[in-house]
Parts: sequence; C-alpha cells; structure tokens
Amino acid sequence: MAKKDLYAVLEISRTASAEEIKKSFRKMAMKYHPDKNPGDKKAEEKFKECTEAYEILSDPKKREMYDQFGFTGAQQGSGDSGPGPGFGGFGGAGGFGGGNFDNDSFQDIFGDIFGDVFGGQKGFRGQRKSRGSDLRYTLNISFEDSATGTEKTISFLRQRNGRDETAKLLVRVPAGVKQGQRLKLGSEGDAGLQGGPAGDLYVIINIQEHPLFSREEDDLLLDIPVTFIDAILGSEVEVPTLTGKAVIKIPPGTHSGQIFRLKGKGFPRGGGFGSGDMLVKFLVDTPSTLTSRQRDLLQEFSKTIEDTPQVKSFKEKMNQILRTRK
Repeated sequence: MAKKDLYAVLEISRTASAEEIKKSFRKMAMKYHPDKNPGDKKAEEKFKECTEAYEILSDPKKREMYDQFGFTGAQQGSGDSGPGPGFGGFGGAGGFGGGNFDNDSFQDIFGDIFGDVFGGQKGFRGQRKSRGSDLRYTLNISFEDSATGTEKTISFLRQRNGRDETAKLLVRVPAGVKQGQRLKLGSEGDAGLQGGPAGDLYVIINIQEHPLFSREEDDLLLDIPVTFIDAILGSEVEVPTLTGKAVIKIPPGTHSGQIFRLKGKGFPRGGGFGSGDMLVKFLVDTPSTLTSRQRDLLQEFSKTIEDTPQVKSFKEKMNQILRTRK
C-alpha cells in the first residue's frame, strides 16, 4: 500500500487530540468496514488505510516518531524492524494476513472503539454474534374485536436453524386496540447469527371498516337518520352498540345534527381506566317526493306555526345586516 499522510487519511489536523483521532477513526471505520461494503475493493483499501493510521496515531510514542521521521520512525517507535502493519487479507491465522499487525492488536483497537459492534467475542467477519432480523405481520380484525379484544392464531415464515420455517403463534389482542397499533412479540423474529439473540415480531393491527360505526379516540360514533315527523313529534329509536343494543328517546323538536351521549358505551381506555362514550348524531331525513294530499296538509300546517328558534334568529341577523346597507 502506498504510504500516505496519516492525518489526511483520517481527515484530521496534525494538532488533533487523542479524542478527535478516535472519533474520526470510528466514523471512517463504520463507513468503510468490509461487512458494510461486501466486494468493494476500494472501500476495503480505505478501511485498511484508516485502521493503519489509527494504530500509529493513537499511540503517543509512535505518533511522535511518525511526526519526526515518518513511517520509518513510527516502526522504530514500536520496536519493529520489518515492514509496517500488513493488510494482506482478512483471513489467515494471524488475523490481517502477512504483517506484524496481528489479530490481538486488531481486537484491541476495535474492542476499544466499537465493543462488540464488529469484533464480537470470537473474532472477525463471519464469526461474531449478531441479532436476528425483526419481522412484521399485519393482522386484520373486526371493528367489534378491536373494542372487546380477541385472540388470533397467526402463521408466518421466519429463519431458524439456518433455513425457512413456518411458525404458528397465538396473538392476544387487547381490548381498545387502535388502527396501526404494533404488538411486540419478543424474540419471535429471525434467529441470530453465531448464537446471537433472535429478532422480534411486530404484529400490526388493521381494523376493518364497519358499515355503521366509526371511532374518534375512545368514543364510538353513530349517525342515525330520523324522519322529520319523528323529529318534530318525538319518538323512540333502537340503536346498536358494540356489544348489544340500546333504546334512545328522541325528544320533540330534535334538530338535525343534534348529538346524544351514552356514557361508557365506547372503547375501553388504556390502562383499564373506564371507557369512552357512544355519541349518537340524529340526521333529520326529509322526503324528496310528496303526494298532492300531503303537500296540501303541510301547506295548511305551515300557516299555523311560527318560525323555529334557529330560523327566527337567522332572519333577525340577516335583516340587521341588510338595514346597514341601505
């Protein structure tokens, strides 16, 4: 390898502190590490260069000799008479091939800088422990199941013992679970390498749409159409709930958009602190066609009734605005 300015290799100044040297080396080693760049010869060479530079500049005596006499001085400072640190390859009993930079010194450097990130406990590439991959599984459940909770058996593929296997697990879905919520099943993902820990399985909840209900936080929402006669005269209506049904009295004079609250009929709150409410909105549905007899009766009725409060308030405000424009 052609000898370069070691400070330039690590992209630091000649006055860099020991901590700056260590920080720069860690950054570059992470970037050019062969495990992150498989088959990339340029990255491998760059990795060798920055490791060699750190091995010299991190040692105060070698650094002093290098600053005064270059590579020859650095080798004398380490007591070596032969060529500098060798990087003939990443195999062999000596660690990094045919130089004096042996596996022990390599492990010392990387153990100090990275811990078990690269070196692990038993050597270098292909021998370190590593955590298995996390897996994702989308679980479809009904709207009602999201309120009451449920148990589902799922089947999925994962890597175990060096091959694909089909796993079956029982997933307990808690009451009140929300759309997109993740349930973590620890160590149920792919197996780790060289005895490393297994990854986790994340079950993503997908709640199917309901033909009548919708949800807002922990409240259950339901829109109910009522005839204009029932809205005027009052009535009773039977409505579904998450677990059964209820009867609501429609008071006379109910207007469209009016909301009635059924306490505790919504979704269970997290932590077991009660439940949300059920909010029932009444929508007054007027007929689009009338017979001649119905029209006559309504016209006769309209002559005997005063404006409703909302209509009366609107007319007063409108007339006030129009008077100011004259």
